[in-house]
Amino acid sequence: MKINYGKLVYCYIMVFAAMAIGGYYNDFGIENWYDKLNKPMATPPNLVFPIVWTILYAMIGTAFYLVLNNEKSEKRRNLINSWFVGMLFLHIIWSYAFFYVGHLGMALAVVIAIDILSYMIMMEFWAVSKIAALMFAPYFTWVLFATYLNAAFINLNDYVVVIE
Repeated sequence: MKINYGKLVYCYIMVFAAMAIGGYYNDFGIENWYDKLNKPMATPPNLVFPIVWTILYAMIGTAFYLVLNNEKSEKRRNLINSWFVGMLFLHIIWSYAFFYVGHLGMALAVVIAIDILSYMIMMEFWAVSKIAALMFAPYFTWVLFATYLNAAFINLNDYVVVIE
């Protein structure tokens, strides 16, 4: 398979730009108020999240590239691209809602939208490249876990955290 470096760079720029922007919001919350929350027992240590997310973002960036590079239909490539970019945008919105403004209820609604959209993306990936879909599956699983954590945070704290 011939590598299309333009598409590869595009895929990684999109993924890691979303990660960097979301990371800014995450860092704000972690530095200012997150440690004061009651946490679900299954919450991993803070150190785990950047490691896992970096690996997952690298995997979904590669999967995204495989699909964009192998899909023959421009219409379908455009659909997958818009869904994928939309999912990344929702990640930024989730980080903003949860960590920057402490609105755990809004964050839960956003992460449920990410769950639905990422499932749709995974199915589209499956139709184009089984390898891409399998590379995307750990991300999908982790997002479902994040949904559980978000709901558990609401249960233990409230829908909106008062940031002082």
